[in-house]
Amino acid sequence: MIKNVLKDEIVNQFPNIFSKVLTINFFDENFITQVKQKKESSLQGIVTDDIQNVPYKDNFDSLHYTTLGKEGLPFEDKSFTLIIGENILSDCFSLAQTINELHRVLKNDGILITAEPNVQYYRHVLKLLQGTWDETLEEDKTRFHFFTPSSLASLLNNSSFLIRVLSPIETDSTDFFPLSEDGFVHINRYHVGPLSQEEYRVFLIKRFLTVASKTPGGNSG
Repeated sequence: MIKNVLKDEIVNQFPNIFSKVLTINFFDENFITQVKQKKESSLQGIVTDDIQNVPYKDNFDSLHYTTLGKEGLPFEDKSFTLIIGENILSDCFSLAQTINELHRVLKNDGILITAEPNVQYYRHVLKLLQGTWDETLEEDKTRFHFFTPSSLASLLNNSSFLIRVLSPIETDSTDFFPLSEDGFVHINRYHVGPLSQEEYRVFLIKRFLTVASKTPGGNSG
């Protein structure tokens, strides 16, 4: 999913983004190839599941098994120009420790890119209303933390990061979740609303991308 939004217009904002890269549970072949094409670049990886199943692991300079939020990242301060992954913050045990560690190992003005599920996505809301909420957000792995785009932006902005991009990467069609003239969405016996146009837009987002840069100084941890 991240690979579909790593477009030239985003990458060009950060000219040295691929010089020292850390991926966290993100092992896309095209992305790895793009990094390794640059002769002076380095590529490190963090795995939070079975390290034996990592694809393309021979392309990494090093791979480490780490439990986010329970262990520190095994890198020196200011090691990376880019940290990129999926569900980095929704999967970690301690948000404060994880954000502190991400901030610590990023260079000044380094970039954090993460794709996270949106807890306000309408199918997730319906699960909660129906009493079948199982804390997985309809995915295979249990999530520890839940975010809306705005809540994650606020968290990072208050933790010495600056939000550069906040963008949906999986969005349902309005045909699946029509907004009536009364401002409500009527699904069987459930009536969600009234919703503003912005609230309606957020309810259609399943997953969203956050791009944030590290700002110098301490963070909130």
